[in-house]
Parts: sequence; C-alpha cells; structure tokens
Amino acid sequence: MARTKLYKLIIAVLVIINVGMLIFFLMRRPPHMPPKPGDLIERLGIEGSNRELIEKLAKEHHAEKRKLMDDGRELHDELFSKIGEDEDVTNIQERIEANFAETERMTFEFFNDVSKLCTPEQVVELKKTIHHAFRQMRKPPGR
Repeated sequence: MARTKLYKLIIAVLVIINVGMLIFFLMRRPPHMPPKPGDLIERLGIEGSNRELIEKLAKEHHAEKRKLMDDGRELHDELFSKIGEDEDVTNIQERIEANFAETERMTFEFFNDVSKLCTPEQVVELKKTIHHAFRQMRKPPGR
C-alpha cells in the first residue's frame, strides 16, 4: 500500500513537471526572423512596376550579399588557420574589415534604393521594419 502511494506521488510530480514544461515552451515566443524580400514588398504595400523593380533589386542585392558573406567566411577561415603560427595577419584583418564595410554599404544602398520607390508613408514603414529587423538581429539567441 505504501509503495502504491509512493508511485502515485512520483507520477503526480512527473505529470506536474511535464505540464509545467509544456506551458513554459508554449508561452515562449519564437525568435522573430528578419523579413524576406517578398515579405517586405507585402508589408510596404508596393504594387505595380515598383514591385517588379524592388524584386529585381532584392535579387541583385542578395546575390551580391551572398558573395560577400562567402568571402567573409573564407577570410575568417584564413585568419583562424593562422592561430599558433608566428605570422602577421594584419592584411587578412584589413580585408575582413573592408568586406564588412562593403556589406554594410551595399545593404544601406539597397534599402535606400527601395525607399526611392516608396511613398512617404511606405518609407516610414520601411524604416520601422529595418529598425525592428536590426534590433532583433542584435538580441542574443533565445531572448
């Protein structure tokens, strides 16, 4: 009889823990991802020929950015492969900085070009969207 009560108590505690875990995970919001190019067009309400222009700009922007990001990964691989070697890595670091600066420049230019195709109201929404996306990117994972 005492064992039965012990088992029932253990089962009750485990059920409570499981329910608590379910509630915890269901209440947490998943991290917000930055909008996709199509989402941006929809969010801003872009229509007509401007929609096609922005889609074209986005495609070009993402191709260029993908190349810069690949270059950045290669540069970082090259830099960290030099750990433990007595070699000057200043040149690699400068190339990493230049790559990062180019990524920032072309990202700014993309959004600036998009803003030129927007109404004043859409520019306000674009700025809010960009601000929100960058704020989300700065947050540590899981927050």
